[in-house]
Parts: sequence; structure tokens; C-alpha cells
Amino acid sequence: MPKSFISLKEHPLIFITYLSLGLVSLVQGLFSSPIENETETLDSYPVSSLPEVTVEAFKVETILQTDQSIASIDGTPFNIMDIPRSVTPINQTLMQSAGIGSQGWPDPISITMISPAAQFDAAELYEMSSPIIRGKPGLTFINGIEQNVNNDGFFNPPWNFNMVENFDLVEGPPGAVFGATQPSNGYVNYTTKQPYFDKFRGNFWNTTGMYENYIWGADIGGPIEKGKLAYRASYMGIDSRLYYQYVRNEQENFYFAIGYRPTEKYQIECYSDFGTADYTPIEVLLNRPTQSLINNGLYFTGFVPPSQVTAGTENNPPANSYLISEFPISRRSTVKYPADIGQATFAMSQVIQTLHLNDNIDIVNNSFFWYQDQTAIRFETYEANVFKGDYEIDNRTELRINFDSILKNNKNTFHLKHFIDSGLEFRFQRTLDYQSEVYLGNSWDAIIENPQLYNFLLSNYFTNFGLYPVPGSPAGGFFIPLNDETNQTQFFRLSPFYQHQMNMLGKVTLFIGARMDSYFVHSQTPPGTPTFLFQSLNTTQLNPLVNAAITYRPAHWISLYFDYNWQYTTNASGGGGYSPIFPATTFHLLNQLIEGGIKFNLLDDRFYFSLTGFSEETFLGNIDFPSTPASFQGIEASLTYQPNKHFWIRMSYLLEQGVENWSSLPEGPEMAQTYSTDFARIYQLPLNNNGTFPPGKYALIGWPDQVFNGMMTYKFDSGFGLTIGALVLSDQYLGYDYRTRIPLQFILNNSIFYSHSKWESRLNVFNFTNQKYWLPAGVGMSPTRELNYTSIVPGLPFWIQGTISYKF
Repeated sequence: MPKSFISLKEHPLIFITYLSLGLVSLVQGLFSSPIENETETLDSYPVSSLPEVTVEAFKVETILQTDQSIASIDGTPFNIMDIPRSVTPINQTLMQSAGIGSQGWPDPISITMISPAAQFDAAELYEMSSPIIRGKPGLTFINGIEQNVNNDGFFNPPWNFNMVENFDLVEGPPGAVFGATQPSNGYVNYTTKQPYFDKFRGNFWNTTGMYENYIWGADIGGPIEKGKLAYRASYMGIDSRLYYQYVRNEQENFYFAIGYRPTEKYQIECYSDFGTADYTPIEVLLNRPTQSLINNGLYFTGFVPPSQVTAGTENNPPANSYLISEFPISRRSTVKYPADIGQATFAMSQVIQTLHLNDNIDIVNNSFFWYQDQTAIRFETYEANVFKGDYEIDNRTELRINFDSILKNNKNTFHLKHFIDSGLEFRFQRTLDYQSEVYLGNSWDAIIENPQLYNFLLSNYFTNFGLYPVPGSPAGGFFIPLNDETNQTQFFRLSPFYQHQMNMLGKVTLFIGARMDSYFVHSQTPPGTPTFLFQSLNTTQLNPLVNAAITYRPAHWISLYFDYNWQYTTNASGGGGYSPIFPATTFHLLNQLIEGGIKFNLLDDRFYFSLTGFSEETFLGNIDFPSTPASFQGIEASLTYQPNKHFWIRMSYLLEQGVENWSSLPEGPEMAQTYSTDFARIYQLPLNNNGTFPPGKYALIGWPDQVFNGMMTYKFDSGFGLTIGALVLSDQYLGYDYRTRIPLQFILNNSIFYSHSKWESRLNVFNFTNQKYWLPAGVGMSPTRELNYTSIVPGLPFWIQGTISYKF
């Protein structure tokens, strides 16, 4: 098994313990003499609302973490120095600097430019709402409520970054207030655009890039009644063709927000979003990845007649019988069937009410609705995902209480500040989902074959795979009744929770939380399933959550913390429902985090540095046998320096190793092809063998053990500015045989911008040194890692995109 120069796998708890003891020793050394600086005390309690958002949309924002309130951990805003977790707040300045959402879809490595622990799946550009975090798909929250109509953050419609004001990237699973339905190594919490209470303002903008990249939009808002009633409306349209052949995204999104503050005691905020999309579901781009393709750009040509295309080993000829020669290939080439179907309609509505009873008691109610109707059919793989009007309704009511208490003994008096957040969350979710996957992408020839033939429906063997027509879907939509995604589910989740924070002496804060998720599930095979295959499931499950943490601040500029989060979560089918053939174990998947670290806030709040060590235990969902245990250990460091309004710099580093433990299971990990195309040709094996590896422990594939990023911006008084970003990724193996790898690679981006009172413009230059880098189909423990020997994504070359905005 490949290892980095630092081993973290064997004794993760010892590793975290040593790190924590080392940090304590460091602080004891620093403070062996009396402390002269006065420490910060908890003089006020958290504000019971969304974190403050800078509505001066055209003002240069600070990117210092210590300058922003963060509510994505405990539900209420705290300074990052008081939060016992690793979290990265990402505001509009950082989003624009890194290019997050600037192309109308999440460029896979744009978020990695900010956080080395996060990356979007390159093969799922249009269907991910959150990135892979610490090697496992992340969860999605919108204004503090989990958006669960997805599976591992996948199967979403193209995400609408236009509704996002800012977001927090949190590493590790959620705590007691937020809770979690599915296991994860982290999550994102999107704060949507807020109403403008101060004055009427707005802007019109247009983005044009190479390769027919067209995006446009408008954003207006202002007070209706000064100080009491305000609104915000935003629109975005996209009509883009991507760098890769036969890939498109046509999208419209309408967002509206209104806020009402009739008194100082009460406020209500309403957010809504509606969108439609006609797009290409990607998953497979350039097939047949080999070491020769990665190193030299050489591609194996040859194919069998479409009528003879199949998957598995039966009736599947060996690769050497038709793969003859290697030829140079354009990095724009794909094996996408030009008529692949991607259609989606989606809507979100959210109402947040805050009642301030007195200085000690607040009541907050957060109601959330998400609707999604989506069809994605990839004829070249073959895979179909059809969501027929899935929706979720969530309501969380919180009682937030703060009070002081005094503890006395014979010699000492302790003054304690308490903050309690307790309440009840209720969710109802309905899914009607059809899914199939055959995985035969390596059959097609991206150089000499007619793209109109990349269609498994043309095969004589199509009917051998037990596929049935999806009722009411477009022509070509078929599903498999008994797999891990097809389901018709209704479930309730009832979740009481309690979180208690105690601040002692202005230096030590204890966090204790608990939650109990009660699931009431009914699932069955959906309409269209033959009678003899009908299955149903009725079950009630209890999943507890416990978290505890401590922060120690011996001085205002330093904070040490330790966090422990233990919870049970559930596996998920398509749309976040449950398969009727799930065993009971899939409803009890342990998700555990152990994390310790140190944070510094130096140079008069201009320099922030953090060092974190972590160990996580989680599971990968299976269907035919118990879920697969997985573990992750790592170290992460980051620094931010912003001495003035002109200049800022950020740098981060991640060292992480992960293991999938299949030792106690009847078989190991599955892949659409368990060896590279070159290996198949040499040893006379079939392509698309849809095989498995033997039981055992396997290191993460498609995930660099080490990541380094850095971004730097300088802005002149004239309004002109320049941003440069750099990213370095260590080796990445494509398969569990560890034979084919993407070597160490780096990417450099930059942007030139100009800001004026009425005009703003930005020129993004991506990959300005034109590095020929590659990205795997599946990142880390992404579900699409099964396709890593079937598909590889050539990184975007040098290309330019410009945005101009008129402000008023």
C-alpha cells in the first residue's frame, strides 16, 4: 500500500494525543511567567440571527477569519478563536479570487485554492452541491438546515451559486444543533443573499469566456420601509458550452429574499429560489486512462461494433483483439453521447423567525422546503437517474438561553457564563427515484468512432441487464428495481437536541451537546417494478449524537482546542431516501471525529494561523452486505495575513491518509474496470469487467496525500488589482491495484480586476502556464471512484474569462 513520508494510519488516537500534549507544552513554555496581556472575556452572548453579512457589496472585504462571525458550527455566531473546530469562512472576495461559481458551475479545483481539504468531483461538475472534504463527500446546509435530497452530495441539479452570499466550509461532521442524516467528513453551510436594509442598490453583470461561456444576471434590492422592511431579488442565466466536446449547461435561476423587522423583539426573513436547467450529465469524459495517456497524451484506439458492446466478462472480447495502436488525442475529446439528457426543475423556500423575549431568552424557528425534479441519462455508460418530484420539509425550533452562575468553595469563586441552545427539529422527506448503472464507458473510441454510436441501447446485450422502462421518463430511460438507488420512500425524522456552553474565567469554554434522531421509514420499490420483484421496508430507528469540546485561551491572541464528536448516521439511496432492501446495519453508521489544534491571532488582528490534527472514523454505504469502515488521519495548517486594505495572502497545507477497510467483508471494493486499459491489452482481458478486488485494507485512491495552496492579492488606490493563486497536488492513484497514477502537478491561476463606484470588472486567467494536468473521475471516497479506470478528466488549459458589472 502506498504511504507518504509521514505515517498517520496505525495509531491515530496516539497521534492526536501527542499533538495535543505538544501544543499544551508549547503554551506552557510561552506562559511560564505571569501573563501581561489581558485575556478576552465573554462579555456578550451570541446574536440570535444569521451572521452579519456585508451588504456593501462593492466594498473590499477582509478575508481574515478572525474578522467574521461563524454560525455554522454551533448554530449561533462565534469568533473563530472561540470555535473548537477547523472551519474556513469563504466570502465574496475569496469566491471571486478563486473563481468559485464564476463559470456557472463549480470548477473542481477552485475551492481547493482556498481549502486544501476540499475538491469537487471533476466528473460530477453539474450535480454536486458540496465538495469532497477530507476524502469523503460533504453534506450541504442552507442557512443552517440540511439539504438532504441527494446522496453523498451528489444527484443535485446544477448548483445556483448566484443565490450564495457566502459560505463556511467545516471539516468534520455536524454537531448537536445541525445534526446529520448521512455520514461525512465535513459540510458546507451556505448563507443566501440578504435583503438590503440601508438603501436601494443593485447591479447588472455579464460574464463571457472562451469556449462559448456566457453568463449574465441582475441583482437589486433595498428598503421598502426604512429599517423595517427590505428585499433582494437576483437573476442569473447561463448558456455555455464547456471546453470539452458535447458538454453544455443552459440554466436560469430566480432568487428572492425579504426581511421584516417590525420591532426590536421580532424579525422574520424569507428566502426563495427557483431554477431550471438543461445540461449534460458528465461522469465519463475521456475514457481509457493509462499511464501513457497521462504522461504522453497517447490514447488507445479501436472498438467493437456497438451491437456487441457489453459489460462484465461474459460475451466480452479481450481488449487486445481490437485495441491496436496509441495515437495523440485532443484534450477536448470525449466519449459523451451528444444526446445525453440532463433536465432539472428545482425550488427552495425558507423562513427564519427570531423572537427576542428578553436579554436572556431568544426563540428561533427555521422552516425549510426543497423540491427537485430531475432526469439525467448517460447513454454511453449506461446510467440513468430519474427523480420524480422529490421534496423535503424541515422545521427546527430553538430555545436559546444565557445566564450567569457563581460557584464558591472555601478559597475561590468561579464566575460562569452559560449559553444553552435546545430544541426540536422535524423533517419529512419524500422520494420517488429510478436508477440504473451498467458502466461500459471504455467500449467507445474517442478518436475514430462516430459519437452517435456511444449508446448502449444499440447493443444486442442491453436486455440482459434487467432494466425496465421508467414510467413517464424521456425515451431511453430505464431502471434496475433492486439496487441501492431505486426507491419510493417516505420518512419522518424527529430530533430533540441540547447544547450547553460554559465559559470560565474568560479563558476556558466547555461545549457539551447531545441529540437523538428518531427515524420512521417506509420504503418500497417504485411504480413500474414487476410484481415478482416488489420489496418493501418499514422500520423505526434511533441514532444518538454526542459531542464535547474545550477551548483554552490563555491570552487573547492564542487558542487551544480539543473536540470529540460521536454520532450514528444512515446510508442513503438516490434523493436521500432508503432502498427497500437496506439491511438494518445501514441505519447505524458510526461517524466519529477526534480533533485538536491551536490558533493564533497576531500582529494586531492582521495575521491568523492555525494548526490542526484530526482522526475520523466513518463508513461507506453498501447494499448486499454491511457497510465498509473507513478511517482518515491528517494534519492541516493555514495562515492568512492582511496588513491593510491593499494586500492579503493565504497559504494552506494538508497531509492526510485514508483507508477503506474491507477485511471483514466477503469482497473488496468494486470498480467498473479493475485494471487500466493498457493492462487489459497486455494480459488479454476484457474492458468494462465490472469486477471487485479481494477483501483487505486499501488506501484512498484519487486523492493526493499532500496538498499545498496559496493566494495573494494586491489592490492599488486607483481600483486596479491583481490576484495570483497556486495549487500543488501530490501523486494520485487511479485504482486499487496502485499501478496507474497521476504524478505531482501544479496549477497557477490569476485575475486582474478593477473596482469603481459604478463599474467593476475582472479578467480571470485560468492555468496561465498551460499545465497539462489531470483529475480523476472520482475524488477520494466519492461514489464515482468506481470509474477511475473508465474516465479521466483533462484539466482546463490556459483560458480566459471576463466579467463586467454596472453598479447603482
